[in-house]
Amino acid sequence: MIYHYSSVDSTNTIAARMAALGAGHGTVVHADRQTGGRGRAGREFVSPEGGLYFSLVLIPALDSADFPLITLAAGVGLCQAIFQIAQLNVQLKWPNDLYIADRKLGGILTESGPYRRNSCPEYVIVGVGINVTTEPAQFPSSLRSRVISLYHGRKCSLEVETLLHALVDGVLSSVQKLAVNRQFLLADWQSLDYLQGRELEYDGAEGKTFATGCGLAPDGRYIVRTRDGAEHHILAGDINPVRLKFPEQPV
Repeated sequence: MIYHYSSVDSTNTIAARMAALGAGHGTVVHADRQTGGRGRAGREFVSPEGGLYFSLVLIPALDSADFPLITLAAGVGLCQAIFQIAQLNVQLKWPNDLYIADRKLGGILTESGPYRRNSCPEYVIVGVGINVTTEPAQFPSSLRSRVISLYHGRKCSLEVETLLHALVDGVLSSVQKLAVNRQFLLADWQSLDYLQGRELEYDGAEGKTFATGCGLAPDGRYIVRTRDGAEHHILAGDINPVRLKFPEQPV
């Protein structure tokens, strides 16, 4: 079931409300724009018209250890669906961003419902925002050189409803793959890794550290190697390529 709105504060908020009232696995809340879109760590997720914003209710049959990997699984499904429908190679920036040509195409926000006695949540909400026809001028000035839309990546338009169905199917399929074989899913993610081999700046609890991206650990954490040769498994924090220049956005 897909519920469509022209404008909402947050599709995740509405989807979570529906899930708490019994909405089933695969329920979708879709909006043309969000006025209060949320990103990771409570940040604002700018959601102007021209983007595709949806939240998907999941009640997956997963082991408790696999629930933290749902964001990674969703990213794989989105990248594969975009390639199939738009022939664009999208990469994943750990843990929840989608990139094309060194610019951000979209993001994922996964939120869990109340936990049951088996340490698994009653439901999970996967929120997705993808720039479809958005223009740089629709974003704050600090973001304009760092974003890209499917239209600018492909140079032709896509039908939103078709794209929505493809993305939802991609996420559902990828989460099912996670349930069947997490190693295959993580290998798929590794093949899409935007940070692998790059010189990075990691901003964590102890401040900024320079390192090189080394890929995923088996538990979904990201591995970086600092300049002294030590490897660190990152659970939280911001990881970004250093000295990355953003040329002017094509129009």
